[in-house]
Amino acid sequence: MRLIFKYMKPYLLIVLAVVALTFLQVQTELILPDYMSGIVTNGIQYGGIVENTPKAVLEKDMDQILKFVSDKDAVLNAYDLIEKGSKGIVDGQEVVFNENVYLLKEEKDLSSLMVRPLVYTYLAKQYGFDLDQGADAIKTALDEKMGDLEDNLSSMARLRIKELYDNVGLSTEKIQNNYILSSGLKMLGIAALGVAIQILSTYLSTNTATKISATMRRDVFAKVESFSSSEFSRFSTSSLITRTGNDITKIQQLIQMMMRMMLMSPIMGITAVIKVLRYPNISWLLIVAIGVIVCAMTVLAVFAVPKFEVIQKLTDSLNNVMREFLDGMLVIRAFNSQKIEEDKFDDINKEFRRTDLFVSNVMNIMGPVITLVMNGLTVAISWFAAKQIDIDAMTIGEMMAFTQYAIHVVMSFMMVTVSFFMVPRSLVSVKRIKEVLDTENQILDPADPKPLPDENGKLAFEHVTFRYPGAEEAVLEDVSFVAEPGETVAFIGSTGSGKSTVIKLIPRLFDVTEGRITYCGEDIRDVSQRQLHDKIGMATQKAVLFTGDIRSNIEFGRKISDEEMAEAIRISQSENIIAEKEGGLDAAITQGGTNVSGGQKQRLSIARALAQKRNIYIFDDSFSALDYETDKKLRAALKELIGKTKATVFIVAQRISTIKNADKIIVLDEGKIVGKGKHQDLLKDCDVYKQIAYSQLSKEELA
Repeated sequence: MRLIFKYMKPYLLIVLAVVALTFLQVQTELILPDYMSGIVTNGIQYGGIVENTPKAVLEKDMDQILKFVSDKDAVLNAYDLIEKGSKGIVDGQEVVFNENVYLLKEEKDLSSLMVRPLVYTYLAKQYGFDLDQGADAIKTALDEKMGDLEDNLSSMARLRIKELYDNVGLSTEKIQNNYILSSGLKMLGIAALGVAIQILSTYLSTNTATKISATMRRDVFAKVESFSSSEFSRFSTSSLITRTGNDITKIQQLIQMMMRMMLMSPIMGITAVIKVLRYPNISWLLIVAIGVIVCAMTVLAVFAVPKFEVIQKLTDSLNNVMREFLDGMLVIRAFNSQKIEEDKFDDINKEFRRTDLFVSNVMNIMGPVITLVMNGLTVAISWFAAKQIDIDAMTIGEMMAFTQYAIHVVMSFMMVTVSFFMVPRSLVSVKRIKEVLDTENQILDPADPKPLPDENGKLAFEHVTFRYPGAEEAVLEDVSFVAEPGETVAFIGSTGSGKSTVIKLIPRLFDVTEGRITYCGEDIRDVSQRQLHDKIGMATQKAVLFTGDIRSNIEFGRKISDEEMAEAIRISQSENIIAEKEGGLDAAITQGGTNVSGGQKQRLSIARALAQKRNIYIFDDSFSALDYETDKKLRAALKELIGKTKATVFIVAQRISTIKNADKIIVLDEGKIVGKGKHQDLLKDCDVYKQIAYSQLSKEELA
């Protein structure tokens, strides 16, 4: 998780904004059940009466109420007595009073004085008591009948106030409609606000997660670009592709989930629980429901979580098989091996399907479990709340509100459950990305790199020994030679003699194990890789072209002029390729250069190296696919270029005809130099060179 928090740090203010918006969204969602409860209880059951102190009371009704009031003067001082026939405005209604009426002077709360008297007068009528009897006798009798209804005195007082308003002549229907309408409009406003907050919060979280994943993907790509062959040996190409695509997508989903679901669920759960605790008589139902969910979640997690890493590794394997199939499709067809490849793919695909299906089925069980718990909880609430309603300990509206809060609590735990499954799966991806980013490069720039001069200089191998990381035997051993500016140095030897390895040491694709390589008098490990590579143009053993067109492939590395482009094309003998292609330089090149032949690919690769105008040119077996005539013309043009620019050229070749005119030929055998010199000298003094030469050309051709 440290990796995620590291990438989230620049977006801290946005994250805090999402936290605030999520809190507001939860509050808007959880305030709606209270309004709903108010509409059902106050709006429908109590006719819109929300006050415990009547605003208008007939004089005769007030006389009955005052019999039970402990402080009559305090009550009477709060009211004005209006005579019969007068007009007045009560609760927004203009009324002509047909009897003397007490009007409340201002919004005063006389609940402590009036609630019980209002209830007494209400119940006295219900039970048929004569209010002309003594007040004490009626109170004693009613107190015995009221029993456990002490908590619902306010509700009965409002029912009495509704009767009092009817007696005054107020339209209680209008009061009810006004209350329901105003509460409904408030609910709509709060709901609209919640939607707006949710849209903004979702946009910010999605936008942030997308930016973080883009930054992470860029960093992974840049890290992979810096890898040497040593680091590439740790990761397969398919694995790196999966990590850059599939794994980072999972991390993006995790960040979105963290900023929305994982943030909302505890806020909603805690807030809903606080509201549920207002109903202690039935809140224990939630404890049972949550216990069932936690037990089910724990059992399922034990089976599912270990499979997440297996799925990612199987994804790597699928990508690897698919990539090998696409790369070797022509070879597979040539050997009629389609069935073998199908079986190989099918084995991994079936294993992936079985594992993924198992995890999906385990996770899918949570849906029915949550549904069962929610439905069971709703039934249980209805059952136990009905008993509370029956004894007037709870209203219908409160039961509905409790049900909504309980569902929110269960939904919060459901979101926690989903997170519980997704987080381990995403953390596998986080771990895989961290492995790439934390990989220590074996080839690094020095802390204080030394500068290289603009002009070309001497390149020297000084007692160089090299072994691949982890290998016991050296590939090269005590290799020493000097390449002067303007020289062509060629390497030849049997397969596995170390020719390409020597070439790869010059641009530091590997670092020497012992000895050193100097350029212009400086150890190449003491200069920056960028500056070193700016001195080198290279055509690799496997010619690689990129998706685009011929122009973009030759310009690869820097923008060049038309004259430079024409010279590179001329020297590499690529004019006929340009002429044959529709569109010329703008002719499309498909991925990997599959729409050009091997020889054309090599010539374009050579043109790309020459177009860079570098001090050193490396051609690693880059002439192997050229016919002899093209090879001869290319070498002649290349010699002309070297004469003008004094560039140093390194050529690895298998054909004697390609290298026999080189200024210096180095013969390698089993990683050691067994011959060094010009063509004629080696024919006399080096048996290895002589064997290679006479196996390819006649004595007359070698002369």
